[in-house]
Amino acid sequence: MIYLKDFKQGKLLYEALDSDVRLGILEELLREGELNLAYFARKFNVSNGAITAHIKKLHEAGLIDITTSSGIRGTQKICCLATDKIIVDFMKTPHTEGRVEAAHIDIGHYVGYDIHPTCGLVTRENIIGRFDDPACFSYPERIRAGLLWLSWGYVEYLVPNYLTDDSELLELQFSMEIASEAPGYSAYYPSDIHFSVNGHTLGYYTSKGENNDRTGTCNPSWWFGNLGQYGKKILIVVNNEGSFISGMKVSDVKLSDLDLQAGKQILFRIFVPEDAVHRGGFSLFGKGFGDYDEGIVCNFVRR
Repeated sequence: MIYLKDFKQGKLLYEALDSDVRLGILEELLREGELNLAYFARKFNVSNGAITAHIKKLHEAGLIDITTSSGIRGTQKICCLATDKIIVDFMKTPHTEGRVEAAHIDIGHYVGYDIHPTCGLVTRENIIGRFDDPACFSYPERIRAGLLWLSWGYVEYLVPNYLTDDSELLELQFSMEIASEAPGYSAYYPSDIHFSVNGHTLGYYTSKGENNDRTGTCNPSWWFGNLGQYGKKILIVVNNEGSFISGMKVSDVKLSDLDLQAGKQILFRIFVPEDAVHRGGFSLFGKGFGDYDEGIVCNFVRR
């Protein structure tokens, strides 16, 4: 689902939909599921170059996913729909009209972890320790990590507490760039990635797989091209109505359930349980990797 809180957020989306060819591509994918670029060139009687440009616009807008497939005729790009609905919620008064204080947490600054291979972590300069060795998550240089991954388990962060005795919290938000973690690489490798605050599970986001169709915008030149390159940016919101991930309500856990008080610890956990229906791990992108060049962003929206 694509969730827009105002019109301005949808600029790329509106541009992508402003074409009969691109609308036709979406209709074909809705009917057929997966199709390659050559199919669209024949269907709409346009050049391969023109189809590539149309596909690029749809992908940038988050409307389609692109994977590569090897066959007897060489490597080809396969397209499928990336979302099932679009919501423009411009009638809803956003909670973010309050005072916002942001905490930026580097992904290597976790205070607790339980790691199971496949796993690893890297800085912009090098690999930390060895791949698939959970012990490396204890190394001091892990605080400079820009990418970490695990097949199941968790990492937990201590969130700076900006609350005061006289403040009224309206909304707590977390955003991050995340994807599944498949052994090697797999575009379809679903994973139920859960999130909790102070031990209360907010809900989970199902990642479709890893993204390897292009290089992550921020990736260093040495990063291995056969591994995951970037993630999806997701937003987790907890307010007085419940918990939401990317605009969809995922549980009835409210701010009042989290015991958020001035001076008390706030622990934020990202985890894939051992018994998850889709135990596909996660790759968490931070500074210097992926598309966004930032770690976990936590916003306190106060009155």
